[in-house]
Amino acid sequence: MPGRDGLAEQYRSRIEDMTPDNIVIAMPMSKGQPVMLQRGDIFFGRTVNNHVAYEFTSSLLNRQINPLPVWQIAMPSNIKKIQQRAFVRIDLAIPVQLQAILEDGTIDETVINVVTKDISAGGVQIVASHLWEIGNKLMARVHYPQIGPLTFQCDVVRVYQPQSDLSVFWVGIRFLEIAERDRRNIIKLIFQKQLEQRRKGLE
Repeated sequence: MPGRDGLAEQYRSRIEDMTPDNIVIAMPMSKGQPVMLQRGDIFFGRTVNNHVAYEFTSSLLNRQINPLPVWQIAMPSNIKKIQQRAFVRIDLAIPVQLQAILEDGTIDETVINVVTKDISAGGVQIVASHLWEIGNKLMARVHYPQIGPLTFQCDVVRVYQPQSDLSVFWVGIRFLEIAERDRRNIIKLIFQKQLEQRRKGLE
């Protein structure tokens, strides 16, 4: 759901009641205040059942404050089982500049420009014609929309060549250090992009 800063927000809730037509959940709270969606507003959620995670789309039917603050929401639709990872990934193409970190700790002056295939709050997967080896250390400058460029020290954790006859590689890069504020902003960006994709799917 969009927050005041234009990015999306994530909130926790729990199921209070269920009928054949709708679900009643505890009203999500933000800084001690109830989150006040408007009737008809669409949102998407995630739930875990028996260690399996699912994403779904729903909408707000009604809300009440007394005797308990709750939302009455539509039965979930577009339910999709998702792979559990340390961080949620989303397909997004954004520019990245990479420089090798040499064995003596200095940074190679050569800058290699690539584009991401997907992003998460823990790293990125890039599409490149340059081949790195697993374990190589890199300095990455990632140009996030709505956030701006962020620089990370990284290492290469995956290398995949989707077509053996083409010198194109999908390279998984893990952030070795990231400020918690930057991580939260990336998570918000990913949440917003997911919400935008689901809204487009409902049009």
